[in-house]
Amino acid sequence: MNTPVDPQMTSERTRTGSKLLRWIVPILLLLAGVAVYSALKASKPSAPARPAQEKVWTVHAINAELTSHRPELTLYGKVESPRRTTLSAAVTAFVSKVQTDEGRVVSAGDPLIQLDPRDAELLVQEREAEQKAIEAQIKAEQVRHQANLKALQIERELLALSERTVQRYQNLASRKVGSEDQLDSARRTYQQQALSLNTLQQELQDHPNRLAQLEANRQRAEAQLASARLDLERTLVSAPFTARIAKLSVAPGDRVTSGSTLLILYALDNIEVRAQIPSRHLAIVRQALAEQGSMSAEARLDGQSIQLQLDRLAGEVDGGRAGIDALFRVGGQQPLEPGRALQLSLTLPAQPGSAALPPQALYGLDRIYRISDGRLEALQVERLGDISGSDGRPYVLVRADNLRDGDRIITTQLPNAISGLKVNEAGAR
Repeated sequence: MNTPVDPQMTSERTRTGSKLLRWIVPILLLLAGVAVYSALKASKPSAPARPAQEKVWTVHAINAELTSHRPELTLYGKVESPRRTTLSAAVTAFVSKVQTDEGRVVSAGDPLIQLDPRDAELLVQEREAEQKAIEAQIKAEQVRHQANLKALQIERELLALSERTVQRYQNLASRKVGSEDQLDSARRTYQQQALSLNTLQQELQDHPNRLAQLEANRQRAEAQLASARLDLERTLVSAPFTARIAKLSVAPGDRVTSGSTLLILYALDNIEVRAQIPSRHLAIVRQALAEQGSMSAEARLDGQSIQLQLDRLAGEVDGGRAGIDALFRVGGQQPLEPGRALQLSLTLPAQPGSAALPPQALYGLDRIYRISDGRLEALQVERLGDISGSDGRPYVLVRADNLRDGDRIITTQLPNAISGLKVNEAGAR
């Protein structure tokens, strides 16, 4: 028996199948395309792999020649004078004359500045008057002492006379002839005379003390007078030694007080250069000073060569500095002004087994590279100083235990230089 088919249900099934077909067909096409692309890529012929090649760096190199060199240590110093003197005013006064200028060279004893001497002259007169007054007091004391010596004899005689008078009135009183009032009066006179004699004797005994006090006052007055005369002399300021005026602080008409700075000067025959010796060179410098007593150095200023001698090392080290200052004596009266900066070259003792290399051969402070079987090999070196070659160019003086004569040392600065780096010398096959 056939079941009747519902037309509405058939229509819905047809629409659902159409929707699924619209989604499935694109997906199948996309998968087919991916499969075809994968197949084509897998069937593509592959190029043969190229072997990796190590890069070779082209460098320049020189032979290391181990011999004895005298290194030159480059230092930077400052000119100074240990005999730099500041002249100040000894009194309060006005400046009358200024007989020099800044930068002038003066000889010992030359007048430089004249202060107004009138106040100092008045003070000298006052001190002279005080001294004369004390000398008059001393003479008066001596006259008084002589008078007291003469009066002493008289006072003794008067005392003896009073004593005899008392005895006479006592005899009369004992015989009932004299009165008691006369005896009392005689005794009173005797006591007064004894007191006067005692006072005179005390003055005579005190004479050395009064005289010593007056002598002390006279010495004080003489010292004050000498000080006043010295201040009067110092109103004329003169050069203490042959020197050059570094700074002038006053002009005519200025009023200065005691201790005010007038000018600053320095000796021309005592100029030094102070420069710091690095710590790594101190041992060599100390040994050379102990053996030789001094070391030679050279500086250039305004196109002129200046010869220096290392005289001594400083006695203390400033805070925060590793090296020690060295003091160089300047030969002759060179035109060097204190405060100027100098670059000097100190010649150190000969160093055997050292090699002179261009500055480009040094990496950092203590490393060079030599070529061994076409590759670089780092060497740790000790930097001894600098040296000027026969061609006038600067060279660095180094020394190392494993550096051999004839080693090829590169002189090219490579940014990535390490041991084992393959190199090729320029111009070599």
